Amino acid sequence: MFKIFSVESVDNSHPGLSELRRRLVEQGYEMLCPQKHRELMDDIKEQQPDLILLDPTIPDQTGFKVCQGLKDDPETENIPVIFIHSQRQPNAQLLQSLENGATDLVSIETEEIEVMARLKAAIRNKRAVSQSVQLAQQLNKINTELYERNLQVEKELYVARQLQQSLLPPFLPDSALSEDEISTFSKCHYKDDKLRISGLYLPCDSLGGDIYDVIKFPNNTVGVAIADVSGHGVPAGFITAIFKSSFYRITHNHTCPADILFHLNNELADIIKTGEYVTAIYSRICPRSEGSDQLSFEFSGAGHPYPLHYKAAEDKLYRPKENGTPLVWIKDMAYPLGRIDIEPGDKIFLFTDGVSEMRNIREEMYSEEKLEEVFLALVRKQSPRLLDEIIQILSDFTEGHPLEDDLSAVLIEAL
Repeated sequence: MFKIFSVESVDNSHPGLSELRRRLVEQGYEMLCPQKHRELMDDIKEQQPDLILLDPTIPDQTGFKVCQGLKDDPETENIPVIFIHSQRQPNAQLLQSLENGATDLVSIETEEIEVMARLKAAIRNKRAVSQSVQLAQQLNKINTELYERNLQVEKELYVARQLQQSLLPPFLPDSALSEDEISTFSKCHYKDDKLRISGLYLPCDSLGGDIYDVIKFPNNTVGVAIADVSGHGVPAGFITAIFKSSFYRITHNHTCPADILFHLNNELADIIKTGEYVTAIYSRICPRSEGSDQLSFEFSGAGHPYPLHYKAAEDKLYRPKENGTPLVWIKDMAYPLGRIDIEPGDKIFLFTDGVSEMRNIREEMYSEEKLEEVFLALVRKQSPRLLDEIIQILSDFTEGHPLEDDLSAVLIEAL
């Protein structure tokens, strides 16, 4: 039942007003006529009527002030107020009330059918406003809940990202490096008198699908791996953790890079059933023969971008192509083994496709061909911060375009 407040002067005995009240009651409206005008605002707040019929001549306070007070109060601002007057044409003050918040002006001399139509229209509008307010409140509540849940997810993703960062190899402290070797972006993970290995990892989401590792083994051997899980985000992040666990255990039971990828492929194929796959390169930097001071780079690939090899003695860039199918695709797959003799000044660059497929704001791809050109030019400059300069050039190329894929790179330098 709709409630209507009829606030009128005690000396307003116009028969039309009594007839209007009677007709409203007959049609099922609840009519409330407060007797104490001084307590009017409190009554309206308590009763929350659907409509207020207001006499502009009520005593103690004018109807115009009452209307203004209702519109200034958040508890009553949406209640429609209709001034009921006895003039055939409203005066200037009544017309001004429309600008101050009154919903309508109705003369008691107006035809009954028109008066009833105006009152019903005001009540319908009130219902629509009330429903809109309720919907807005519900949406605000939902938004608050979503914000709180999102905040919790962000906290959990932050922890997960910290855990994923711990999967990367430890890096050398600045105190162990020369001033020229201290980098802005990359980190040095290994250094001796013959070798320096640096790496970089930039996820495009809170969690990424790239990973690399640098492991020191006995007999002056260093293992270097880089891998890229298809996709990115949370699923890829989980798979990198699985990859790290399997990889670490297998590399301590086998030495040949091709054998390691063979066993790693079979193990991951048994675990990963979600459609994701992994591209990877595993390499082993070791003495060419027992007791030798010269180094070899033995490696095997699983569907990963070919590494860049700068051979200093020839001042040329090579792309070793010993590669097999991505991990997880086919069990019992044999992987090829490649071997490169490396000399002082040689450099080997391992990277994920997030490097070569980086895009700028015009959606132009960087490309492996351009990466080769830039790498060769920087090597010839003998830049002491080669990996950092590559990343800076890539960043300039993107012109602020966000990463669309995870990015990882490892630079192996023969000293």
